Amino acid sequence: MLQLKFSDEKKILVSEARKKTPRQVVLDGIQNQVELLKNPGFTVERVRYSKGAENGNTRQSISRPPQPWFWKSVKDGNLLLEIRYGRTPVELQGQGMPNTIVAGKANADAIKVLEQIATAVKAGELDEPLEAAKIKARHRRNKVE
Repeated sequence: MLQLKFSDEKKILVSEARKKTPRQVVLDGIQNQVELLKNPGFTVERVRYSKGAENGNTRQSISRPPQPWFWKSVKDGNLLLEIRYGRTPVELQGQGMPNTIVAGKANADAIKVLEQIATAVKAGELDEPLEAAKIKARHRRNKVE
């Protein structure tokens, strides 16, 4: 018999190769939030598909502002911030613990906090909470793999 090495690794599907990692999803979201803090008129281009009677599905590009992850506190006027994986909040401290971050009074303070979090995400320090948020988001869409 031939001297061959075998592997149980399967070929990655194109649809799997195109998917973003949880790190990349959150980093893209953080970048959108930074741009939104710098420029309140910032928009992101999204693709929407609609069913047409004659032509089948049609593709449309729509520019919309990203959903903000920050808001002003009613008590003291500080900016509060919540990190999200899509629409699902990331539980940075664990389940049942507060995950809202006090970012400071000015937009520049919130940008600094977002940059700190982006550095931690790039370093892999938040991989576990991001994976939990990904699973939670998947269950939310009722698409359990």
